[in-house]
Amino acid sequence: MLQALEVIRNILIVLFWICEVNVLYYIFLYIVGFIFHKQKYPLVNDQQKFCIFVPCHNEGPVIAATIENYTHINYSEDLFDIYFIADNCSDDTASIIKEAIKKSNKKNFHVLVRKEKDINKRGKPHALRWAIESLENQNLFYNYYDMMIIFDADNFVDADILKHINSQYLSIKPKKRPVMIQCYLDSKNNNSLVARGYFQAYRVTNAFWQISKQKLHLMPAIGGTGFAATTAFLKEIGGYSCVSLTEDLEIQTIATIKNKRIEYNGNVRIYDEKPTKLKASFIQRTRWAQGHWWLFFKYVPILFLQLFNPFTIKNFFKKLDMIIYLGARLFGIISSITILLNLFYIIACAVMGIDSAYVPLWAQIMNIVILVFTIAVIPLSSLYDGSKEEKKHILRDLIPNVIGIYLVGLIDLIIGYPALFKCGNQKVWRKTTHSVTSLNPPVNQVTHSKVQKVRV
Repeated sequence: MLQALEVIRNILIVLFWICEVNVLYYIFLYIVGFIFHKQKYPLVNDQQKFCIFVPCHNEGPVIAATIENYTHINYSEDLFDIYFIADNCSDDTASIIKEAIKKSNKKNFHVLVRKEKDINKRGKPHALRWAIESLENQNLFYNYYDMMIIFDADNFVDADILKHINSQYLSIKPKKRPVMIQCYLDSKNNNSLVARGYFQAYRVTNAFWQISKQKLHLMPAIGGTGFAATTAFLKEIGGYSCVSLTEDLEIQTIATIKNKRIEYNGNVRIYDEKPTKLKASFIQRTRWAQGHWWLFFKYVPILFLQLFNPFTIKNFFKKLDMIIYLGARLFGIISSITILLNLFYIIACAVMGIDSAYVPLWAQIMNIVILVFTIAVIPLSSLYDGSKEEKKHILRDLIPNVIGIYLVGLIDLIIGYPALFKCGNQKVWRKTTHSVTSLNPPVNQVTHSKVQKVRV
C-alpha cells in the first residue's frame, strides 16, 4: 500500500505542476492585459468595402429586432452590404426578413434563401460557403469586397463597428496587416446564473486576455461572430473552408499555421444572447467541446511539426500558444483527474496516519494566491469594461458573478468527457434557440458608452 501511495504521490506532483504552469501562463496574460488595456488608432474615412453575412435558421422571434439594430450602422452605405441567409427555415424567418428590409428602406440589405435537402450540409459553415459561392458566381465576392464579417442572427452591434474595423486595419502598415480582426464579444443578457456566468467569462476574456495576446503578438481568439476576415485570405484558403462544429476556432488555427496575423478590437462590441438554462448551456457547450476536441486531434500534430518551420521567435510562440489553447479540453480532464486523485490520496494517507503533503508549503500558499487572484479579476474586468450600471454594483454582483462563472466552468469540465467520445461527429448541428430582443441590462443599443471615449 505504501508503494502504491508513493506512485500516486509522484503522479500528483507531475499533474500539480502541469496545472500550475498552465494557470500561471493565463495569469501572466491577464497581467499584460491589465497593463496594456487601451487601444488607440486614428479614425479615418470609410474605405474598406464590407460583405456582412447573417446566417439565420428559424430566427423569427429575434430577426426583426436585429435588422432594426443594423439600420443604425454608421458607415457609407455604398461600402457595405448585409446578406441575411435564411438557411433551411421551417418558420417565417425569410418573410420577416423581407418585410423588415422593406420597412427599413435599406438598399444594401439583402436576403438569400437557402434550401438544402442533405441534412449533413446544413448549419452555419455550410450556409456561409453557399452564400460566398452564390455571390462569387456573379463575381460579387473576392474581387468585389475587401472584407467579410459574420454576425449571428441574434446579435446587436455598436453603430461604429465598421468605422473602427476600417480604421484599425488601415492604421497598420500594409505588409503587417492582419487577415482577421475580432471585435469585443459582449453579452445581450445576464438574467440568470448561467447567463451571468457566460457574461462574466466574456468580460474577463475581453478585458485582459484578448488584448494581451495582441500586445504579445500572439493570436487573439476568433469568437464565431463579430469578426472580419479579408477576402484575400479567404481566397487563399479556398473560401470559408471550415468543416468543424467550432468553425471560428478552426479558421483561427488555419491562420496560425499559415503564419498570419489576427488583431483584436476592444473599442466596439457585438452583443450576443447567452443561454439562460442549464440544458441549453449543456447543448451549446457540448457542441463547442466536440469541435474543440476534433481540432485538437487534427491540428496539434501539425502545429508541433511547424514550431520551427520557419523558425522565428514570433511564429514559435504563436504556434505554442495555439497548442496550449487547443489543449484546453485535455487540461480540463487533467485538472479533474488531479482533484479526484488528490482527494483519494489525502483520505488514504489519513487512514494510514501518514503525512499527505506532496508539494512544499510555498506552493500551497501560491495556490491560495492564485485563487484570490482569479476571483479578483472578476470585479476588475467590470471596472475596466463594464457599463456605468455595472460599476455601481460591482460589490453587490460579486457573489452571483463568481457563482455564475464557476458554474459555467463546471459545465465545461463535465461535458469535456462525453464530447471527447462524440468528437468524430462534426455534422450534426444542434441550434441554440434565441428569444431576447433587447439588451439586459440596458445599454445604448446603438453605441456602447465606452466607444464615445475612443476618439483619437
